[in-house]
Amino acid sequence: MMYTFYLEKDSFLHSLDPRTKIIGSLSAMVAVLLFNHPAVMTALFLLILIAGRVLGKVEIGEQLKFLKPLLPLVILTIALWPLIYRPRTLGLLFGASFALRLLTLGLITILLLATTRQRELIRGFVKLGLPYELGLTVSIGLRYIPTLYILANNIMDAQKSRGWEVEKGNILVRLRKMSAVLIPLIVASLRTAHELSIALETRAFGASKKRTFLRDIKMRRRDYVALILILLLLGTAVYLRYSLGVGYVRIYG
Repeated sequence: MMYTFYLEKDSFLHSLDPRTKIIGSLSAMVAVLLFNHPAVMTALFLLILIAGRVLGKVEIGEQLKFLKPLLPLVILTIALWPLIYRPRTLGLLFGASFALRLLTLGLITILLLATTRQRELIRGFVKLGLPYELGLTVSIGLRYIPTLYILANNIMDAQKSRGWEVEKGNILVRLRKMSAVLIPLIVASLRTAHELSIALETRAFGASKKRTFLRDIKMRRRDYVALILILLLLGTAVYLRYSLGVGYVRIYG
C-alpha cells in the first residue's frame, strides 16, 4: 500500500500550477542553503512553517508531525558538532543551525507534497522538461517516504504487542534488537516494489515514448505573479548573503 503526504485543502498553494510550486520549492531550498547563522535559520524555519499554515492551510501540528522521521538525524547533528568543533558552545550552536537547515529543507519538501497531487507533480516535472520516466521515479520516491515511515511504525507496534522491548539495554543491544523491525521492513518494501512494478506493467508503462495526459495543466495569472515574487525573494536572499554578508558565519578559516 502506498501512502501520501497530500492533504485535500482549499488553499492558495493548492490552486497554484505544480510547475510554480516546484520552482518555488527549489528556490526556497537554494535560499536556505545560502545561510548558516542560527538566528537566520530559526527565522527561515518559522517563516516556512507560517507560510505553510497561511498559504497552504496545513496545520502547524501536521507539519511538525511530518517532520518526526527526521528527528534521529537532527539529534545526531546536534550531538556531533560539539565533538568536532571548538569551542563546544559554538559547535552546539552550529549543530543547531544545521539541524534547523535540515528541518527547513524537509518542511519545504513536505509542503510541496502536501499541496500537490502525485499526478500533477509528475505533469509539472514533465512540463519542465524532465522525461516522464524520471518524473515518475522522483514522484514515487517521494511517496515512499511516508509509506516506509508508516510501515515501520506498524511493524514496531506489532513487535511491541509480542513483548519486544527496544528501550532496554545498551546501544549495541538496542541495535541488535532493531533487526526485528528492519528485516520485516525490507521484506515489506520489496513486496511493495514488486506490486508497483506489476501495476506499471498492467498499464503498459513504457509502451509508447510519447506520454499523453487526460487532464493537462495550465499556467494562470496568479502563477506568473507568484513566480515573479519567488525570483525577487531569491534575488534578495543572494544579495543579502553575498553583497552584505548577512546570515553567514565562516566556520573554518
